[in-house]
Amino acid sequence: MKTALALSALTASALMLSGCAYSTPTYDQVRDETNDVLHQAADLIPDPKEVVPNEEFEPYSCGDDLIFGTRKGSFYTGQWSVYVDDSFDIPSFVARFPGALGDGWRAKDLGVPVNFAQIYLVRDAPRMSLGISETMIDGRKAVELLAISRCGTLPATPAP
Repeated sequence: MKTALALSALTASALMLSGCAYSTPTYDQVRDETNDVLHQAADLIPDPKEVVPNEEFEPYSCGDDLIFGTRKGSFYTGQWSVYVDDSFDIPSFVARFPGALGDGWRAKDLGVPVNFAQIYLVRDAPRMSLGISETMIDGRKAVELLAISRCGTLPATPAP
Protein backbone atom coordinates (compact mmCIF):
# COMPACT_ATOMS: atom_id res chain seq x y z
CA MET A 1 0.00 0.00 0.00
CA LYS A 2 2.75 2.45 0.92
CA THR A 3 4.50 1.68 -2.36
CA ALA A 4 1.32 2.39 -4.31
CA LEU A 5 0.83 5.72 -2.52
CA ALA A 6 4.46 6.70 -3.04
CA LEU A 7 4.29 5.57 -6.68
CA SER A 8 1.21 7.71 -7.27
CA ALA A 9 2.79 10.76 -5.64
CA LEU A 10 6.05 10.21 -7.50
CA THR A 11 4.34 9.80 -10.85
CA ALA A 12 2.14 12.87 -10.41
CA SER A 13 5.11 14.98 -9.37
CA ALA A 14 7.27 13.67 -12.18
CA LEU A 15 4.61 14.50 -14.71
CA MET A 16 4.44 18.06 -13.48
CA LEU A 17 8.24 18.40 -13.42
CA SER A 18 9.28 16.43 -16.47
CA GLY A 19 8.82 19.10 -19.10
CA CYS A 20 9.55 17.46 -22.38
CA ALA A 21 12.42 18.74 -24.49
CA TYR A 22 11.63 20.94 -27.48
CA SER A 23 13.91 18.80 -29.63
CA THR A 24 12.10 15.51 -29.15
CA PRO A 25 14.12 12.28 -29.26
CA THR A 26 12.55 8.97 -30.24
CA TYR A 27 10.66 6.91 -27.69
CA ASP A 28 13.26 4.15 -28.11
CA GLN A 29 16.02 6.62 -27.19
CA VAL A 30 14.27 7.79 -24.02
CA ARG A 31 13.49 4.18 -23.03
CA ASP A 32 17.19 3.29 -23.45
CA GLU A 33 18.29 6.35 -21.43
CA THR A 34 15.87 5.44 -18.66
CA ASN A 35 16.87 1.79 -18.57
CA ASP A 36 20.55 2.81 -18.45
CA VAL A 37 19.87 4.86 -15.31
CA LEU A 38 17.92 1.98 -13.76
CA HIS A 39 20.91 -0.29 -14.46
CA GLN A 40 23.30 2.23 -12.88
CA ALA A 41 21.17 2.47 -9.74
CA ALA A 42 20.71 -1.30 -9.49
CA ASP A 43 24.46 -1.85 -9.99
CA LEU A 44 25.12 0.29 -6.90
CA ILE A 45 23.22 -2.17 -4.72
CA PRO A 46 25.66 -4.75 -3.38
CA ASP A 47 25.24 -8.50 -3.78
CA PRO A 48 23.38 -10.60 -2.88
CA LYS A 49 20.52 -9.11 -4.84
CA GLU A 50 17.91 -10.08 -7.38
CA VAL A 51 17.01 -7.45 -9.98
CA VAL A 52 13.49 -7.82 -11.38
CA PRO A 53 12.38 -5.34 -14.06
CA ASN A 54 8.60 -4.98 -13.95
CA GLU A 55 6.49 -5.18 -17.07
CA GLU A 56 6.77 -2.10 -19.23
CA PHE A 57 3.92 0.38 -19.00
CA GLU A 58 2.16 1.60 -22.12
CA PRO A 59 3.64 4.89 -23.38
CA TYR A 60 1.82 7.81 -21.74
CA SER A 61 1.14 10.91 -23.78
CA CYS A 62 3.00 14.09 -22.85
CA GLY A 63 -0.02 16.01 -24.16
CA ASP A 64 -2.65 14.32 -21.98
CA ASP A 65 -5.19 16.75 -20.51
CA LEU A 66 -5.13 14.82 -17.21
CA ILE A 67 -1.56 16.01 -16.55
CA PHE A 68 -2.09 19.42 -18.16
CA GLY A 69 0.29 18.32 -20.89
CA THR A 70 0.90 20.41 -23.96
CA ARG A 71 3.85 18.59 -25.49
CA LYS A 72 4.03 16.06 -28.28
CA GLY A 73 5.31 12.54 -27.77
CA SER A 74 5.15 10.04 -24.93
CA PHE A 75 7.23 9.34 -21.87
CA TYR A 76 8.64 6.00 -20.73
CA THR A 77 8.20 4.69 -17.19
CA GLY A 78 10.59 2.00 -15.93
CA GLN A 79 10.01 0.29 -12.60
CA TRP A 80 12.38 -2.27 -11.15
CA SER A 81 12.34 -4.18 -7.88
CA VAL A 82 15.72 -5.10 -6.45
CA TYR A 83 15.40 -7.75 -3.75
CA VAL A 84 18.12 -7.51 -1.13
CA ASP A 85 19.43 -9.48 1.83
CA ASP A 86 17.60 -8.89 5.12
CA SER A 87 20.80 -7.38 6.56
CA PHE A 88 21.06 -4.70 3.84
CA ASP A 89 20.66 -1.18 5.26
CA ILE A 90 18.30 0.44 2.75
CA PRO A 91 17.99 3.80 4.58
CA SER A 92 21.81 4.26 4.47
CA PHE A 93 21.83 3.26 0.80
CA VAL A 94 19.08 5.76 -0.06
CA ALA A 95 20.91 8.51 1.86
CA ARG A 96 23.91 8.17 -0.51
CA PHE A 97 21.94 9.62 -3.42
CA PRO A 98 22.04 11.78 -5.53
CA GLY A 99 25.86 11.82 -5.42
CA ALA A 100 26.14 8.12 -6.21
CA LEU A 101 24.81 8.60 -9.76
CA GLY A 102 27.21 11.42 -10.59
CA ASP A 103 26.77 15.04 -11.54
CA GLY A 104 23.50 16.44 -12.75
CA TRP A 105 21.16 14.78 -10.27
CA ARG A 106 19.46 16.69 -7.47
CA ALA A 107 17.03 15.66 -4.76
CA LYS A 108 13.53 17.08 -5.01
CA ASP A 109 11.20 17.17 -2.00
CA LEU A 110 7.78 15.89 -3.03
CA GLY A 111 6.17 17.25 0.13
CA VAL A 112 4.62 13.87 0.93
CA PRO A 113 5.77 12.50 4.30
CA VAL A 114 6.43 8.76 4.32
CA ASN A 115 7.56 6.37 7.04
CA PHE A 116 10.14 4.54 4.92
CA ALA A 117 13.41 5.44 3.23
CA GLN A 118 12.82 7.26 -0.04
CA ILE A 119 14.44 9.83 -2.30
CA TYR A 120 13.20 11.47 -5.47
CA LEU A 121 15.84 12.68 -7.91
CA VAL A 122 15.63 14.90 -10.98
CA ARG A 123 18.16 15.37 -13.76
CA ASP A 124 17.85 18.26 -16.21
CA ALA A 125 19.95 16.97 -19.13
CA PRO A 126 18.63 14.75 -20.47
CA ARG A 127 15.51 15.29 -18.37
CA MET A 128 14.54 12.36 -16.15
CA SER A 129 13.24 11.58 -12.69
CA LEU A 130 14.21 8.64 -10.48
CA GLY A 131 12.53 7.49 -7.29
CA ILE A 132 14.40 5.14 -4.97
CA SER A 133 12.48 3.69 -2.04
CA GLU A 134 12.47 0.98 0.59
CA THR A 135 9.67 -1.55 0.33
CA MET A 136 8.54 -5.07 1.18
CA ILE A 137 7.20 -7.20 -1.66
CA ASP A 138 5.58 -10.50 -0.74
CA GLY A 139 7.50 -10.45 2.54
CA ARG A 140 10.85 -9.78 0.84
CA LYS A 141 12.95 -6.70 1.50
CA ALA A 142 13.52 -4.66 -1.67
CA VAL A 143 14.65 -1.38 -3.16
CA GLU A 144 12.07 -0.02 -5.59
CA LEU A 145 13.40 1.98 -8.56
CA LEU A 146 10.99 4.09 -10.60
CA ALA A 147 12.32 6.20 -13.48
CA ILE A 148 10.33 8.48 -15.78
CA SER A 149 11.84 9.75 -19.02
CA ARG A 150 11.49 12.93 -20.97
CA CYS A 151 9.13 12.87 -23.95
CA GLY A 152 9.98 10.85 -27.01
CA THR A 153 8.20 10.41 -30.32
CA LEU A 154 6.57 7.09 -31.01
CA PRO A 155 7.10 5.52 -34.42
CA ALA A 156 4.35 6.23 -36.90
CA THR A 157 1.77 3.47 -37.06
CA PRO A 158 1.34 2.14 -40.59
CA ALA A 159 -2.13 2.69 -42.05
CA PRO A 160 -4.31 -0.47 -42.18
